[in-house]
Amino acid sequence: MLILILTLGLAAAAGFGAAWAILARRRSQRFARLAAVHEIAERILVTPLETDLASLLQNQVADAFGVSGVVLYRYRRNQRLLVPVASAQGPVELPDPVDASLARLPHLLPIRANGQLLGALELRGAAFGDFDKRLVRHLGVVIGAALQVQEQQQVREHLRRTEQLAMAGQILSAIAAELREPVLEIRLQAESLLERQSDSVTAQEIRRIARHAGQTAETVERLVGFARTDRTEISTLELNGILRGLLQLRDSAHRTRGVEVRADWSREPIYLEGVRAQLEEAILQLLFHAEQTAHRLTLATRETGGSAFLRLEFANPEGNAELALVRSLLRAHGGELSASIEGFVIELPAVAAPAAHTPEPVAVGGRARPMTVLVIEPDEVSQRRLLTGLGEAGHRVVPVTSAEEGVDLLRRIRFDAAFCSTRLSGMKWLDFFEVAQPQLSAFVLLVEGFDASPRADGIRLLRKQWETPELLAVLAEVTQPLPVA
Repeated sequence: MLILILTLGLAAAAGFGAAWAILARRRSQRFARLAAVHEIAERILVTPLETDLASLLQNQVADAFGVSGVVLYRYRRNQRLLVPVASAQGPVELPDPVDASLARLPHLLPIRANGQLLGALELRGAAFGDFDKRLVRHLGVVIGAALQVQEQQQVREHLRRTEQLAMAGQILSAIAAELREPVLEIRLQAESLLERQSDSVTAQEIRRIARHAGQTAETVERLVGFARTDRTEISTLELNGILRGLLQLRDSAHRTRGVEVRADWSREPIYLEGVRAQLEEAILQLLFHAEQTAHRLTLATRETGGSAFLRLEFANPEGNAELALVRSLLRAHGGELSASIEGFVIELPAVAAPAAHTPEPVAVGGRARPMTVLVIEPDEVSQRRLLTGLGEAGHRVVPVTSAEEGVDLLRRIRFDAAFCSTRLSGMKWLDFFEVAQPQLSAFVLLVEGFDASPRADGIRLLRKQWETPELLAVLAEVTQPLPVA
């Protein structure tokens, strides 16, 4: 009996020891994976670009979780698509309702920030336990924060470029003022000499001088017109016409550098809706890039399935080109830029040809006149809601967190309206209103409740916890002139 008891005791001790060893190894593996995820999260938060973030996830996350592949998708709201970043995977359609569509795709982890769907993460060949699932969900939260930071950085970069263009416009305007008179004098003198000159060779040279003087004057005027940053109104544009104007502007540079340009326009006009100066800037940046790397360039335009396509085909495109501004401008117009070994492809929503009609008053719930809106809101959740709501209503939005930043931007950029929170640090909202009122067509105060909020001429109110009909009603109002104080 004693031997049996000893045997059972030894067996129990051996089993307990084995179980303890397994638990200790599992705990050690969890701690190691937790440390790896923490390190990956720190790197994610400081990654500046989507493509760099996708590469980081493909390498680091695959190693940490032992999966065969990782794909990062970005959600394109206007197309209802999840588009892969730096991957050969095809896009994933998400028809309405989006949440129900995602529920049918359990292999995709939704990435959200402030309640908004930003993208999804796919981990191939994964068989996760509860602990690993929690780690992956944590990574999804971190990735959402990183994507949101990247969007804010793109807005700041766009503002920086806007300031640079404004300065360039001022410089070019000064140059034009200095050149206009002497160029005109050269042209007039050349025409005067032609009237008195009978020698055919000399007359030919004088005509050439007059022609070059005219071309110089036209080029200067084009540059000044392009650099002006006050042209921010959305209008219906014709894509082929934009391209012809840009190619004419760059014709001299193309001939000097020996760049052969071939145009393959669509037979029918292609119409877009957007800001001409911004679309010209995006396309011109791509032309500059092509001129640096190739001697033959083909521009082709097509309209297919409600989308307008512009292809820039040239040899040896650089895949690491700095195109953040181009992508930002195109996305602001609901478009996308893709790069390949053959060049660049721009896709933009196409619209119907413009038709003459009598303007009708904007109805509540209808599409308001497009505006450039300044949002002053330190609360990130409230700011994000406004960015989404105003953006979906067709307005361009610039967000800041303080009244001082708003005043600084008003000195450089023209805004149609401002949405301002009552709770600000530093300058109070009423002081900002007094400074900004002469420069704005509308001022909307974001309040906690209507009863406790002050009312004044020229101020419209919107609850912070607004519903869509309230926002649309305010937008319908602010397209009308403010009452005179």
